Amino acid sequence: MLYSKKNKLKLKPFFTAKDFLEGKKTFFKFPKTVILMPSADMTNFLKGHIKRHYNLFSSIDLLSNNIAVVHNFSIGAPLAVFIAEQLAELGVENIILIGIAGGIGKDLNLHEKVLCTGAFADEGTSRHYVSETLVKPSKELTAKLRDLTEIKGYTWTIDAIFCETKQEVLFYEKQGAQTVEMEAAGVFAFAKKRGLKAAGVFVISDLLNSKKWDAIPNRKKSAQTLAKLMFNIAKKFA
Repeated sequence: MLYSKKNKLKLKPFFTAKDFLEGKKTFFKFPKTVILMPSADMTNFLKGHIKRHYNLFSSIDLLSNNIAVVHNFSIGAPLAVFIAEQLAELGVENIILIGIAGGIGKDLNLHEKVLCTGAFADEGTSRHYVSETLVKPSKELTAKLRDLTEIKGYTWTIDAIFCETKQEVLFYEKQGAQTVEMEAAGVFAFAKKRGLKAAGVFVISDLLNSKKWDAIPNRKKSAQTLAKLMFNIAKKFA
């Protein structure tokens, strides 16, 4: 038997990100907006663009007084939200999640960008923050990213990457999902609970919209597409 999540949402945790960060030094003031990039190492692309570099919970690169990039950490909602909790405690108000995702929309192609309009919460982290099974991003922050791509839709957030089934792909695609990934629902749920704004944009790295898995043939192009997306977002908040 598990403890009631409905009851848990009303309770206070044993310790918080504020407690966790106590005594740790930060040598620059965090900007209000951060680009959060799971599984992406943007080090080579960021050369010559970094105002200041810092390591706390991952690589943090300040691009201007208004925006920083947090990258070079592993996949999954638990780690993304672990980092996001600390960012919030350090003064961050806007979190833009960008990364790779599997394409489940029927007309998607590799390397296309998808603006996320909501996340089906099929992972474990989000339910510790909210009760919704479809978690929405900030309307205001999402609106600022609309010109980055014409493709938009929901995402299916799952923990178990090797347990995605054809039946589930068809189920979520019929409900408006364009992508499948591992962080969005957790990040959106955290932001809603903590009073922050969060949004997400994904680059299609592989396709699950046919009879078999179509893996990405060119990882270099995927990384380049992510880097271009990162810089385009940074310009909006410079």
